[in-house]
Amino acid sequence: MDFGGLAVGNLALSEKRSQNSTRGTPRNAEGIFAGAVVSRHVGKPSPSRKIITGRRDCITGVFPSSKPKMGHRMVAYEGMLARDFIALIDCDPFVESYQEEPASFPWTDGIDWRTYTPDFSVTLIDGRKICVEVKPHRRVLKFPPSFFMGISEASLGAGYSAFEVWTDRMMGAVAVANAGLLASERTFITNDSELFTIRRATDRVDSLVTIRELRRISGLGRRAYRAVIGLIARGELLPVHPHVPLDDQALLRRA
Repeated sequence: MDFGGLAVGNLALSEKRSQNSTRGTPRNAEGIFAGAVVSRHVGKPSPSRKIITGRRDCITGVFPSSKPKMGHRMVAYEGMLARDFIALIDCDPFVESYQEEPASFPWTDGIDWRTYTPDFSVTLIDGRKICVEVKPHRRVLKFPPSFFMGISEASLGAGYSAFEVWTDRMMGAVAVANAGLLASERTFITNDSELFTIRRATDRVDSLVTIRELRRISGLGRRAYRAVIGLIARGELLPVHPHVPLDDQALLRRA
């Protein structure tokens, strides 16, 4: 899926879901965790659920959503991997809204009934609702296949269209860095006249243009970069190569 021009993962792309799907992903049937501990929270006074982790500390915080359907509210996260996921889906034009730690639902591994709380519920603009688990790749491999198979089947009964597991290997460092840059731009007051100048500069090129070229044409100097990023964050400019850093060499096109 295209996260505001940042192609990462495959959220709700059925033709590629086998790459991210829980089916067949974990091959190690050895235990799941050493135990459950409660995280030490920085961003909110207490966790909304038990945190299953190998650490006794879990950095938490809030992320400012840009989604109108969410009222641009602050989204709580537990762990930096969850924050990276939020940054990516918040830039995705195909994502209408998302909810951290939505309602739990029952699932079974074929032997016992348990309760599962998703990390995220993601609603797409076409109405589909995706149940998402965000977890480090090394920990995904420790789960027995019955865990993900059971949750995948139970999520359908809970009203979801699909269940997906997202790992650090799927997100990509460059995509996360670009998403974080765009997110920071949405919380920064950009000079409207500088945005207008960059818009005029893009009108003077035929199709594709680098950030360096826009800086030269606009005559804004160093101030041009922030204005360009501002237009990317607003969806007016799109990166041609999603996995390339948004530096002077980045190639852009008009939306």
